[in-house]
Amino acid sequence: MNRIAALARKEFTQIRRDHVLSRLIVGLPIVMTLLFGYAINFTLSGIRLAVYDGSQDRISQYLLQELQKEDRFRITYAARRPEEVPQAIQENKARVGLVIPAGALQTVRQDQAVQLEVYVDGSDPNFAFQAQAALRKVLGDVNSRLLAGKVLAGAATAPPLTPTFHTLYNPDNKTAWFMIPGIIGLIMTIFTVLLTALSIVRESESRTMESLIASPIKPYEVVLGKVLPYFVIAALVSLVVLAIGHWVFGVPVRGSLLWLLSLIVLFVLGSLGVGVLISTLARTQIQAVFGTFAYIMPTIFLSGFVFPIEGMPTFFRWLSVLIPTRYLIDGTRGIMLRGAGLEALWIDLVALVIFSTAVLGLASLRFGKRLVA
Repeated sequence: MNRIAALARKEFTQIRRDHVLSRLIVGLPIVMTLLFGYAINFTLSGIRLAVYDGSQDRISQYLLQELQKEDRFRITYAARRPEEVPQAIQENKARVGLVIPAGALQTVRQDQAVQLEVYVDGSDPNFAFQAQAALRKVLGDVNSRLLAGKVLAGAATAPPLTPTFHTLYNPDNKTAWFMIPGIIGLIMTIFTVLLTALSIVRESESRTMESLIASPIKPYEVVLGKVLPYFVIAALVSLVVLAIGHWVFGVPVRGSLLWLLSLIVLFVLGSLGVGVLISTLARTQIQAVFGTFAYIMPTIFLSGFVFPIEGMPTFFRWLSVLIPTRYLIDGTRGIMLRGAGLEALWIDLVALVIFSTAVLGLASLRFGKRLVA
């Protein structure tokens, strides 16, 4: 027991002296608990809504007012024609669309039902279900208040507002159609960041990095030379995942394949740079693994891969803006399921260009300092 205790004390001392690993051991459980507690929330709020109001009367105004109460829905697009509503969802200007026909007030006075058209982005089956439930609840409350006076007057009690729901892009609510575009982002993150970080740290541990220091190779050449093989591997893996998703699970590719590959290339380049950055901070392979894990965890929870961003508190919504995987997943789902074009993808493309340029530049700079040191 004395020998076992002595070895245990030695291990604790080594962990305590390893400043990177000790911080990760303490920080990761805290971060994971906060992410699980706040980010995993299926109660949506601030749902982006496109509206065509053909009535412009008290009924439509009251309905829109109720929809925006308690930040349940947020009108982000006011359509001038009914056909613009589903188009706004395709262009990612909204995720739910509502068409209110003309003469709603007159229709209710005649004890007839106002036929509302509701369009829901079905690329995320969980979001579609929750959004429809939230809209049904608001319509139920509005109908109850509109019927209250009619019941007292002995009039007909049919619901004044009757919705017809249209689930767009994934009408059968196939989970694979939602998951495959997200899996591309997750696999690319794991492959690029982990393999690159481990490769560079392994060379440092085996002392082969000294030969690079003695050679006339410039820092950016070292970075590009190290990441090029993993770039090719990641590109091939992404094509394999796309092929499996399309041919095995039937996931459509309704948009431009060129834009889809452009998003993947930009993301892979940036993720490779993240792997190089982690390698400049880690001294051992276990530190590199923990550093990669610390990078991947926020990616899973805050990118919209599984949990809808609309269900997160305001702080985590803003924090998700800094997660590059969010833009890859949003772009791939937009291209594959909605057939989105450049008018809907430009934000994702610009964000990934900034991400890849900044990270690769910073990685080259830090790696150059490490070579000199």
